[in-house]
Amino acid sequence: MGMDRTTELYEQFKSKVEVLSGECFRVKTSKEAGEVVCKLMKEKGVENVALLNSSISLKGEFAKQIGEAGITVYTDRFREVTPNAHAGITQVNYAIAELGTLVQAEADANVDDRLCSTLIPIHIALVATSTMIPTLMETMSILHQLPRLPGFVGFITGPSRTSDIERVLTVGVHGPKQLIVIFVDEQVVGVA
Repeated sequence: MGMDRTTELYEQFKSKVEVLSGECFRVKTSKEAGEVVCKLMKEKGVENVALLNSSISLKGEFAKQIGEAGITVYTDRFREVTPNAHAGITQVNYAIAELGTLVQAEADANVDDRLCSTLIPIHIALVATSTMIPTLMETMSILHQLPRLPGFVGFITGPSRTSDIERVLTVGVHGPKQLIVIFVDEQVVGVA
């Protein structure tokens, strides 16, 4: 995918996410992604975070960077820590430009991933820029062509929202109140 096309898709994704009151950033390296994460958490008063290690967070040394920023970082025992954690960091498999939607596709329903991305007030999603897909149709086609169909596929579009309370749209009732997406251009081997 040419650089211009990638930028075009990123801008399309970003505009969709912002309409849904999410935030979107793009950096060149995993290390820079960690720096952006630390800066955002400091701004938002985050004191502790559940970090589900992934190729981007490991390469960017997120645990070390976050610890040095004075924020407590949990990398396991998610069942115990996520109910009280201020934020969660996970890596997603794909991003759909036309919808501003993130896609989690896993061999099985990874409980840790779900805890870190849904049980917390702020979900920080890491995504490799190279996994951006223009449309939902193309995404479905890619999922069907995987060597093994994922046992779990989750779609995340903006912070959680519901209209089932007196038919009034409310954000952040059944899940994260804030969604932050960080695209990383650098190719990381063994993408989670």
